[in-house]
Amino acid sequence: MRIALLTSILIEGGAARVMMNMANAWAAAGHTVTLFSFETGETLPSYPLDQRVTTVYLDLNRYSPTLAASLANNWERTCKIRRNILAIAPDVVISFIDTANVRVVLSLLGSGVPVIVSERVHPRHEHIGLPWGALRRIAYRLANGLVVQTKDIREYCRGWSRRTWVIPNPVFPLTATGSAPSLPRPAVVAVGRLYTQKAYGLLLGSFTQAAAKHPEWTLCIAGRGEQREALERQIQDLGMSGRIRLLGQVEDIGGLLAQADAYALSSEYEGFPNALSEAMAAGVACVATDCPSGPALLIHHGENGLLVPNRDGQALAAALEQLMSDADLRQRLGARAVEVSSRFSLRTIMNLWDECLGEVLGPGKRPA
Repeated sequence: MRIALLTSILIEGGAARVMMNMANAWAAAGHTVTLFSFETGETLPSYPLDQRVTTVYLDLNRYSPTLAASLANNWERTCKIRRNILAIAPDVVISFIDTANVRVVLSLLGSGVPVIVSERVHPRHEHIGLPWGALRRIAYRLANGLVVQTKDIREYCRGWSRRTWVIPNPVFPLTATGSAPSLPRPAVVAVGRLYTQKAYGLLLGSFTQAAAKHPEWTLCIAGRGEQREALERQIQDLGMSGRIRLLGQVEDIGGLLAQADAYALSSEYEGFPNALSEAMAAGVACVATDCPSGPALLIHHGENGLLVPNRDGQALAAALEQLMSDADLRQRLGARAVEVSSRFSLRTIMNLWDECLGEVLGPGKRPA
């Protein structure tokens, strides 16, 4: 089977990692896989990609300063997407991320190529603007189906598409490569882009409160993004410059998690939190906000991690202080956390994707 995968960005982010894992799995199963990105290809992704996967960079992420330029660029994008996808004559196209999904569906109208689109965060909380929102409603009805990551998202998207499947992300422990920075111990670790969604400002305040009783602990955040300067100022204002570290982009997340004594996710919303699942798979004791959606699917409170109310800094501080105070609790939670690797194994998740393709393509077309 010829499978085309398309997303707007491959160099970072959970969606990129999941799509590359899917590409690797299908290539290993003997399918012909082409991975399309809107990027230029000047900066290559840090995630491993099977050499049998063909990668095509479309160079579509360009800024349009005026309405006329925007219209011209969007027409060019549409033509370029259609031309490049039809050139490989795929049996099916799978697209990730809202606006990219819209462009792919509209680009392939009338081509006869089945298109499956996938939302990668909770769309209730990820606002894309009225024009794109209206186009999404139209495009998703024209697609052959929609994949979301949780039942909560499926309920929110009811009526958006002819068919909707719930397929979580696969979970497996990351291999350390030896390039991770050395962390002061003991350490709370957080991983994710420095964007508003991740609510790192909340985490800084909560850690500062919890760490008052535990001067030996540090907080280390891996990721880059637009909020770095604001977070640096907050760290200085809190008087925590020596105890909270912004590590920037870290490629060896496996090596980072191997040094973590606890892990914190403070997000206001997610789709399916890859970084949290990877920390759990590494056997790290985790605390997470019970945000929509995903953390409650992974964590059973008090059994394999701690869940706190969303956007509740006091509750997050109390949970962090609980982990810092109790090594036995950290060991017990971490030992149970690793079970997510079997609950959401790559084989289990790829079987769900194969069933999805079988429904779209018809009898006898399910990938072997």
